[in-house]
Amino acid sequence: MSRRRGAGGRNVLGLMLIVVALFVLAGLAGAALLLRPPPTDGDTLCRTDEQLAAHTIMLVDSTDRLEARHRRKLRAVLAQERGRLAQYDRLTIMRINVRRPQEPAILFSKCLPRPPEQTNPLFENARMVQAAWDEEFAQALDAALRSAGSGGPQRASPIVAAVRAVAADPDFGAEIPRRRLVLMSDLLEHNPQGFSLYVSDANYAGWRAAAPNGPPDLSRVDLRIVPIDRPDHAERQAVAMEQFWPAFFDAADVQSVSIDPAP
Repeated sequence: MSRRRGAGGRNVLGLMLIVVALFVLAGLAGAALLLRPPPTDGDTLCRTDEQLAAHTIMLVDSTDRLEARHRRKLRAVLAQERGRLAQYDRLTIMRINVRRPQEPAILFSKCLPRPPEQTNPLFENARMVQAAWDEEFAQALDAALRSAGSGGPQRASPIVAAVRAVAADPDFGAEIPRRRLVLMSDLLEHNPQGFSLYVSDANYAGWRAAAPNGPPDLSRVDLRIVPIDRPDHAERQAVAMEQFWPAFFDAADVQSVSIDPAP
């Protein structure tokens, strides 16, 4: 009798241990599901299950050569803008395209992935994703610096057309709650067959009279201007900053404007 009671007790204990193990496994499975990363696009790393919360576009004007001080500034500004990103915010780096002004060259466009310490190793190798993002960002930055540093004076500087292209970009739409445009440029718009800020009496009223479409819609966009100093054209740049761009961006209805000091 005592042996049967002992065997029965062991069976009950075994069943209890099995039940406890099942509960533990179920809890782990539930926790793993809760920690499952959101679905993301393979190319951009942006979430596909909800709307993009923030998008920063940096538009680089390298239609004229960027000197070493300008390239240092570009590197610093990109590092600052990257530091502003929250998880799954998108950063795009574009370069003005003289041949196709309405199509700025996209050097980089991705969302910031989750940091490794917030990820679930059962579903994602966050360190590999972060390392790939860092590598692509570094390559894009190097490409921007190379293209900016190797160019000579171009026949045109279509800054307005490039800004218009940014405003029309479907990935930069008004449905995104936080949008930011960083424009690094000498701000000397020049079209050999049209409007040019190299002309002494050029102003916003003259441009508007010749521009049937008017300025782009940049409502609810925060604008950061990073001037590129051109000592040979300092007076023209000062006039452009006083008589053209404030009126242009005011008409474009930008939400806020900040201007960096020249490098």
